[in-house]
Amino acid sequence: MHADKPSPYGYGSYRLRLYVDPAKNLNYSIRVPSVRTASELYVNGRLLTKSGQVATTKDEYTSKDLPYSTTFTADEKGVIELVIQAANYVDSRSGGIVQSIKFGSEEAIAKEMKASIFMQFLAAIIFIMHAVYALLLYLLGNKEKKLLYFSLLALSVTITSVFSTNEKLFHQLFYIGINWDFRLTNIAFVIAAYALLQCTNHRELPYWRRMYPVYKVMNLGTAGITLFLDPTQVIMLFPIYYLLVGIAGVITLITMFKKVIKDLKSNLLLLISFLALMNHSLWSLFLLNSGLSLVYYPFDMIIAMGCLSSEWFKGYFIMHANTKELAATLQRMNDHKDQFLANTSHEFKNPLHSMLNMSQSVLKREQHLLQERSIKELETVLSVGRRLTWILNDLIDVMSLQEGNPRLQKKVILIQPIVTGVMDMLQLNAEIKSVAIANQISEDFPPVIADENRVIQIVFNLLHNAVKYTNEGTISIQAFAKDGRAYIEIADTGIGMDEHMLKRLFRPYEQGSTSVTMIEGGFGLGLSISKQLVELHGGTLDVSSALGEGSTFTFSLKLADLKAVEENDVTNSFDSLPIQSMPIQENISIKAEKADIPMAAKPTTLLEMNRDRPILLIVDDDPINLQVLEAILPPDEYEITMVTSGKEALAVLDTKEWDLVISDIMMPQMSGYELTRMIRERFTLTELPVLLLTARSQPKDIQSGFIAGANDYVTKPVEAIEIKSRIEALTTIKRSVRDQLRLEAAWLQAQIQPHFIFNALNAVTALSEINLDKMRNVLDEFSNFLRNKFEFQNMDRLVPIEEELSLVRSYLYIEKVRFEERLQVIWEIDGGGDIIVPFLTIQPLVENAIRHGIMKRNRGGTILIRISVCETHAEIIVEDDGDGIDEVQLQRILERKADSRSGVGLINTDQRLKRHFGTGLHITSTLGTGTKVTFHVPNRLNSGDKARME
Repeated sequence: MHADKPSPYGYGSYRLRLYVDPAKNLNYSIRVPSVRTASELYVNGRLLTKSGQVATTKDEYTSKDLPYSTTFTADEKGVIELVIQAANYVDSRSGGIVQSIKFGSEEAIAKEMKASIFMQFLAAIIFIMHAVYALLLYLLGNKEKKLLYFSLLALSVTITSVFSTNEKLFHQLFYIGINWDFRLTNIAFVIAAYALLQCTNHRELPYWRRMYPVYKVMNLGTAGITLFLDPTQVIMLFPIYYLLVGIAGVITLITMFKKVIKDLKSNLLLLISFLALMNHSLWSLFLLNSGLSLVYYPFDMIIAMGCLSSEWFKGYFIMHANTKELAATLQRMNDHKDQFLANTSHEFKNPLHSMLNMSQSVLKREQHLLQERSIKELETVLSVGRRLTWILNDLIDVMSLQEGNPRLQKKVILIQPIVTGVMDMLQLNAEIKSVAIANQISEDFPPVIADENRVIQIVFNLLHNAVKYTNEGTISIQAFAKDGRAYIEIADTGIGMDEHMLKRLFRPYEQGSTSVTMIEGGFGLGLSISKQLVELHGGTLDVSSALGEGSTFTFSLKLADLKAVEENDVTNSFDSLPIQSMPIQENISIKAEKADIPMAAKPTTLLEMNRDRPILLIVDDDPINLQVLEAILPPDEYEITMVTSGKEALAVLDTKEWDLVISDIMMPQMSGYELTRMIRERFTLTELPVLLLTARSQPKDIQSGFIAGANDYVTKPVEAIEIKSRIEALTTIKRSVRDQLRLEAAWLQAQIQPHFIFNALNAVTALSEINLDKMRNVLDEFSNFLRNKFEFQNMDRLVPIEEELSLVRSYLYIEKVRFEERLQVIWEIDGGGDIIVPFLTIQPLVENAIRHGIMKRNRGGTILIRISVCETHAEIIVEDDGDGIDEVQLQRILERKADSRSGVGLINTDQRLKRHFGTGLHITSTLGTGTKVTFHVPNRLNSGDKARME
């Protein structure tokens, strides 16, 4: 090469002559750690070893910068001539020998080389172990991210160690080439810096917190870019690598320093690990740049990783101790909670049973003097009290079952009467929900030996659960005997359960839910207690269910043998149980009359006379809640219809004009939110207000109601004054809007454009001199038009379509006389049927088509009036071939705005149609072609329509 032009690229030779004592006759070795980036070693003219392929041109050259050693002897004169030929065409830093070469006896060189390899191998194994156990702790533990970053740090340090240190262990086993050597080593270098930062609380530094996102992008971005660079480009990025690692080191040092100042004892291990790591990094950089070749020294890195791992283990043990202490605290709180619930239940039972006994006595003594409604409300009070009694019993049983097996008073009992008694208690709930309960256990079913009160509790919980989660269909109770045991099976056609729910069904405080709705109520203790009580009897409680198909619960009890039956007088005294264990059913008859609309309030003469009562639709799946609302809202003040599901509510929505919908939120199949959203698809906030009832008063639950489209909400339990006030406010808004529509309709009815009157009178005057018969016809039609216009009793009525068409014909006759051939009218009427329309709906559409459509042009145009009748409805179309409407105006034409100066004809007609039939006007138009207005009305008169025609 040209010595006067220094360059890292090219080829050259190094020659060294050594003189040794030939008398010693020793074997000598030489260790060449690094010659960039290919070399051959000649000893006394013989090629002994090489790394890569040395050549005078880049095409014939092969790079492979790996350490090597060889053994040889001196010639007979004691002369050793070493020649190293080197070549480099890829590394831009420097070429040739970059680390000191070691020469010595074979034994000394081998010993040092083995020590260096062993140290490097030991360090790699230790680092990999740290990486693996940290990763396992992360995966199996609480997903502490610092463990993951510590694993990444250990792995990155291992890669840099086995790739770039003197022995280059990885390349000795799997040589991957100089390109990937450069890439992976430097990627691991910057990733190690990033992982080191994540192992500390570096974000606590206020200024660094702002800069960290930039550093993160630079670090990870540099690592990603390095993956695609060649060695020359990677070398150009060395300053950036050093900068990123230096920043990470400084930030880590500052973070550690702040922690050590606060608590030196707790953070001493972290400080030692950091100092050891920094010491290793600094020495590595020094040795790399100095060219010295020393035995690999891993102890500072081993100390750093050991201290870091000790810190993690210390944190783990502290967390384990804290978790253990927290678990003990939670257990104590759980025991206190159960004890509190049990004590509270005992305190509630005495006053509750006093109230029930007194209510029972009043009902029994005064039944012949009370009104039917008073009897019904007292029966509701007793029903609610009985439900509360069973809930209190469940709470008491929680403690008794946890403290040990409660004493069972077993005797021979019959199952069939017990099931019948429990059915009587739940019959009201079932009938209101249109659920049939069938007791299919025969009267001669063999007796069982069990605790009667506990069996009643088991049957009540299972049957109540079936009624609660069944909205319609049947619930059947069957029994069969097998292998000395009685199996009682309760099957329903309710919402069913998925696999996830089945797994946690018998846990305490668990309640059912589905993906489409939520169901609330109770404590979720019934099934858990029932399972434990059945097992105390030596039986089993099993369940099978499919989502949407219902559930089947089966429990078993031991059949009584003949000897036990003979020794016991088997008389199930279900009705004679003391009220402390089961409220008396005597003289209580609960009935629900079936109707097309469930729980619809029956009108009386007084109710027929009171037409100012708000018309309310109440939706709740709990019959008790419906009865409470019925008691709060007396029929002489409110006209109430009650349904038990959102599906039923939608079915009755079109049967009459409602003033307000009151809906519970938590209902099966369709929640109150979903029902409200479906109502809002048809009615605006003022056209049909919605009041939601909710037991949840969290802001997010209330917000969900308003987002769904509710006007207001009331939290349970319902206060009579509050709900009445809110009903009055919402119905007043509804009626104010309705009155506004009526006033607009009246204004529309009374509005006759002055020029229309003048033009009509001018036509009469002109015809008096030309055609008297035609003049009389115009006067007749004009008088008919005025007469219909001023019939104000029609303002809010539905009228036969012929009455509306009569007004339209009169109007068109007069306009036809005025405009003559400029106005063409086409009638296409396909029968009339039982069609009724709100008064003054078609005429404003026709007038709008003439004034704002065809008569804007000098040549006039044609208007089409088409009425098509099918079996269920009629389609009414008013179409013109006028100037049409552009898209922007078409989208806003039915919007009511405070500052709008447009007429109210179309808007008023649209809203009145929606109020009566649920759908309004449908307008399509093309600019320059014309406009088409369509609406639909039913063909059959329902009761609500007839009422509005009267």
